[in-house]
Amino acid sequence: MRFNLPIIRCSARPIPMHIRSVYRPLPCTTRLVLAVLSAGCTAPLQAQQVSFDRPGIGFGTEVLAGGQFTWEQGLPDFSRNRQDHQLELFYAASTLWRLGLGAGLELQLASDLMNRQAGSEHATGAGDSSVSLKYALPAWHPDIDWALMATYSQPTGQAPFRADSNSRSLAVSASQDVSDGRSYALYLGYSNDGNNSNNGHSWTFSPSYTFYSGAMFSAYTELGWSHGADNGSSAGGGGIWRLSNHLQLDLWLLRGISSSATDWQGGFGIAWTPD
Repeated sequence: MRFNLPIIRCSARPIPMHIRSVYRPLPCTTRLVLAVLSAGCTAPLQAQQVSFDRPGIGFGTEVLAGGQFTWEQGLPDFSRNRQDHQLELFYAASTLWRLGLGAGLELQLASDLMNRQAGSEHATGAGDSSVSLKYALPAWHPDIDWALMATYSQPTGQAPFRADSNSRSLAVSASQDVSDGRSYALYLGYSNDGNNSNNGHSWTFSPSYTFYSGAMFSAYTELGWSHGADNGSSAGGGGIWRLSNHLQLDLWLLRGISSSATDWQGGFGIAWTPD
């Protein structure tokens, strides 16, 4: 679905890749809450293909039906950047859990279960955790879908992957299908790292174009611009292999096209749903 332009979320919500927080395995109490929420979502599930949020700078406009669940996993996602003649590498096992709550609402819990940094410093550990609420906005045009996502991230990770403060973000995605499996999408996101200064504010804008979508494979291209605490421009794309209605593989790559952007970002991932 955060770079120096914030990395993909997948979601996602935006934290620079080189400090990308994240996410320790969730405690038993959180898993219990998920189980209770899932049991409480009694809306009947529809026998339809679930839409995953991986990959992409933005997020998908479709919201899971009540009781539907997905697990989306980076295997891993990475960034590669050369600065001051020093090569910096970063890897993240980015995890996203999504649960449909019904009434057009979806709960998302995100975590980088394991990060690895190599370069001027070497480190391994978990990062911060985030929770998001996604809402399918009422349609204002029959051919356009759009959704809103609010995210809160808490610094719960290990140094050097732990953020200095909590952060909040609000983003909107819109998409339009055209013909022959092609579609357009726009993403606009705002984030505030919570330090109450102008240096903590960031805006990210990303248009994308799915130029091929078949029964088993689809491919897209995208651009991203970020301004504020995270400055940079990137361009790239990716491919998605739908192995079944329950399982998807993805591959994505972004190239920094401004001096302030991370040189390369990419990843390989898997997404699964029991529904």
